[in-house]
Amino acid sequence: MKAGDLVTLSAYANKLDALHQWSEYYRQVIKKPALVGLVIKAAKSSWSPKWMYEVRWMDNDGPKGRDGRYGGTHFNRTDLKFVSRG
Repeated sequence: MKAGDLVTLSAYANKLDALHQWSEYYRQVIKKPALVGLVIKAAKSSWSPKWMYEVRWMDNDGPKGRDGRYGGTHFNRTDLKFVSRG
């Protein structure tokens, strides 16, 4: 995954409590379109072997990071998946 890729939340992220209000199931219940974002920065963490990604969501009410609206401003690779072309 690199800057410029279109992403959405993965099945793993949909199960996280902090990201519940942005999950696919919740968005279907309240009849909102799927959450889609653009990766704006991808960097290797200085304290962990994992990559960290910053995402700008097309919806103004998107999560700030994997902690929802609070805490960090990054996502891990397991939190994101590519948007399909179909």
